[in-house]
Amino acid sequence: MIKCTCQIESFCNHLHQLILEINQLHSDFSTEFSLKQDVTHVHLKTTQIRHVTEVTEKRNLFSIDNDFFNLLQHYADSLEDIVIYNDLEYLYSEFDLRLRVKQPDSIVNKLKYYRVGKRESGKIALRKCLNDLLGIRITIDSFDHNNKCFQDMCESLKKQYKINCMDSSKGDYKAFHFYFYGESTRFFPWELQIWRTEDKESNNSSHQLHKQAYKGWASIYKNSTEVEK
Repeated sequence: MIKCTCQIESFCNHLHQLILEINQLHSDFSTEFSLKQDVTHVHLKTTQIRHVTEVTEKRNLFSIDNDFFNLLQHYADSLEDIVIYNDLEYLYSEFDLRLRVKQPDSIVNKLKYYRVGKRESGKIALRKCLNDLLGIRITIDSFDHNNKCFQDMCESLKKQYKINCMDSSKGDYKAFHFYFYGESTRFFPWELQIWRTEDKESNNSSHQLHKQAYKGWASIYKNSTEVEK
């Protein structure tokens, strides 16, 4: 439990160090991946979900551009090495750190939901939807994101490294999120979540509800292999 000022400062310093390590890992990985794969056609800030997907209402058919879907598969496969070979869980064991790669079927379900399950009908930037292909979570006791030390750290990260920080609490879900975008609009973002230990059970339940919503649309709209361009 974090109580006194010295403990808060120590926590912020160690968290800051972790965030900078993730940011560098994201930059190195994204740069290398961009060199190996042709991502010149992918501008994640201006390209919208509707630009790489198609819906045939009469047949309840949902399709994804084949080249883009292959790119997502390659990206997810490459991320597995990050999960296997990184030493963040060991170096930051006091944060109960966990990493996970979003699997292709979950990516498809999320794209379906944003295309047919939300009122924007796919008029949403890919970067906003596909912002957690690599998800990192830390869980700590009695975390208070309103303390000055933490808020000052967030402001510094936003200005220096283009890392977006936000309180993502909604309903029963209580968490603070960081998003790593990197220097290029062709880099897929990564997500870091900070949970409090006391919110773990309700947050897991909230995640399950979101998954059910995605799967609900997935059961209605079937997949085809590609979108003809």
